[in-house]
Amino acid sequence: NEYLHAYHSVLHLQYNKETNTLALNRVASGGTIASLLGPVAEAIAQLLVEGDATLVKQCEHPDCILWFYDRTKAHKRRWCSMALCGNRYKAAQFRKRSSS
Repeated sequence: NEYLHAYHSVLHLQYNKETNTLALNRVASGGTIASLLGPVAEAIAQLLVEGDATLVKQCEHPDCILWFYDRTKAHKRRWCSMALCGNRYKAAQFRKRSSS
């Protein structure tokens, strides 16, 4: 709550020329460290209130420390990023099979 209370923000209406649409974005208006951590605190608070804690998973790559919220339909996601950790793991498995 300390970080949520320190997060001073304003709503900003932004026009996207490419899609010809408007979007409402929240923009930090303070300059303190607590204010900078506000968006993180807000995301965590939303997860606690609206999310499903069982869908918060740790990346399965042994060298990765990241966690993610699994929004996939089957809830079988394994990697924080398929392009990074998933690819590294699959490449390592391929090298293991190729060297045998």
